[in-house]
Amino acid sequence: VLPSVSRSIFKAKQCVSFNVNDFTGARRSYLVADLDVLCSTDEHRGLDAYFWAFFVLWPVLVPLAFLVLLLSIRSEVRAQRVRATARASRFLWRDYDPRLLFWEVVDMGRKLFLASLVLFIQTDDGSSKLLRLVIASVVSALYLAVLALARPFKRSADLYLACTANLLLACSFISGTVIQLCESDEDMCKTLVGFKSERGASEFVIALTAAMLAASLLVVLFKTVSAVRMPTVRLTSSGRPPVLELSPECHFHGFISHCWGTGQDQTHTVVRRLQLLLPGVRIWLDVDNLDDVGRLEESVRDAMTFLVFLSVGYFKSFNCRRELYAALASNRPFIPIFEADVAKGGASIEALKAECRENCVEAAPAAYPNYSGPGEMLARVFEEAAPIVWVRVNAFQLESLKAVALRMLLHSPFYASRPAELADGVMVPGQAGPVAFSGPVTILVCRGNVGVRDLSELVKTAAGEGRGSTASAEAVTAVVIRDAEEALEGANAAPLSGHVVFLLYLNDKTFLDAGGVVARLVQAAMDRRIAIAMVHEQEPSCGGVPFANFFQQTPQVLLQQPYKLYNTVAVPLYPAPAHRKVSLRLVLSSMGAVPCDAGPLQRRWQLLRRHIAVARLVRRRPAEPRQEPVVQP
Repeated sequence: VLPSVSRSIFKAKQCVSFNVNDFTGARRSYLVADLDVLCSTDEHRGLDAYFWAFFVLWPVLVPLAFLVLLLSIRSEVRAQRVRATARASRFLWRDYDPRLLFWEVVDMGRKLFLASLVLFIQTDDGSSKLLRLVIASVVSALYLAVLALARPFKRSADLYLACTANLLLACSFISGTVIQLCESDEDMCKTLVGFKSERGASEFVIALTAAMLAASLLVVLFKTVSAVRMPTVRLTSSGRPPVLELSPECHFHGFISHCWGTGQDQTHTVVRRLQLLLPGVRIWLDVDNLDDVGRLEESVRDAMTFLVFLSVGYFKSFNCRRELYAALASNRPFIPIFEADVAKGGASIEALKAECRENCVEAAPAAYPNYSGPGEMLARVFEEAAPIVWVRVNAFQLESLKAVALRMLLHSPFYASRPAELADGVMVPGQAGPVAFSGPVTILVCRGNVGVRDLSELVKTAAGEGRGSTASAEAVTAVVIRDAEEALEGANAAPLSGHVVFLLYLNDKTFLDAGGVVARLVQAAMDRRIAIAMVHEQEPSCGGVPFANFFQQTPQVLLQQPYKLYNTVAVPLYPAPAHRKVSLRLVLSSMGAVPCDAGPLQRRWQLLRRHIAVARLVRRRPAEPRQEPVVQP
């Protein structure tokens, strides 16, 4: 708006010259806004008072007012503690790096110069001269260089688009200079530029412009696709990055508390990954921000949320308890993160609760004199919100980080008044989405494989996820669950049709069934080139054991050639709902399912991969005597 209105104001000084005598070369200049007014006359000079009044009011005072406003709010914006004034003027600074908060005013000055102030150059006959075009080209080139060096934008995509736009603008001014030169003197056009006529110069400029537009479209398309696929947290409801706003009294979005002995590596991973997924997030971490251990309580109060990484020995740490009491005293929202892997310093929730009851017994601690005892601590850490299970494996880790990010955003002052924007949660482009089979599938299960029947029903239900109600019903109907013993060894078994998969559920009872039926059926399935989809239970209460146990439980014949059962990667099955959903999707993918939003080419590629996987299964040679699996006692 500012450049366009300013250009209308400058029309009171803008003149265009015309040739009035071909013999003498005399020219006269007329006002562009009214061609009846001759420039440099008393009638024209009578407009000067109006021009200067509006010039000071709009092109001068408005940018100055914006500059003063940005300077007044720069400290709170840099600290991400946005108040009412800064929030109302967000349109001026939200796209720029806080260190270059005023860049909008700089860009506004460039636009004013190129659209309006350049008209002050040779006001009477400048439209027919080269000086305006030359100066505009120099200004555009200089601004492009400064833009590339300063990099004022938060997002690299905005920087690339701004640089591309200014490059096009500079090329346009240079092309205008060429056309103006060739229009005025064909001999000079041929000597200086190399074109024989104005027509040749015009054709060159048209071709150059078309090439620049094509290149710009390619850049825009590339950056758009890259921005959409960039692995950063976005709101599911709008697809936009979340607003990371701090409350006025805080400098950090979160304070992460952990035990050095058992949680240091994990918390570093949590913080670094969150900083990648949420650009601009500020999380207090000891190795980054701890200057004085005596000021831990002050640091806890300086963060909006309190992240607790629960691992063995956490509640035994004196400094960890100091941080807990400080969080209780300042009433910070707790975001508990739970390490479940015993090998990585984890423990069960019950064990951690017992550790809390045993150690959080201080009477009137200095940071929180009103502390009422372990019951209050248990309520805030374990009962106020369910602890988020920390899983470090690929897509499962992403689910843990998304859960942490969502809880942090829910306690943000910006979303406290906009809860509907977070109602659908958050997502990351490229995350594992719903998958489905492209045709009928038969899942074979063994009765002796404890728990596999319930698991197969979960897999069947997940096969219809992400479709419409009718499509979901059809997808579920296309999945048939059959008893493996009847299908592979039954005398009256119906022939297997479509894609067939043997589902093997790995838990503490796998291959320990009486008679070794599970091992025998797995071997029979592999002899018939039926793919084995293995699922490894992770929850100890459901029979989860370390994967190394299966090398003792599994009969040796299945570990050796030609079977090599564990050459196929088993999908881990986690108990938390978000992680279990990912597990089931990965199980379906291992069975040949494809993403619901996959195109025809991706579906064909997935089908080809399935055929390759089946072809790699080695069938026992007919002449080779069959080895019966030996069940481990």
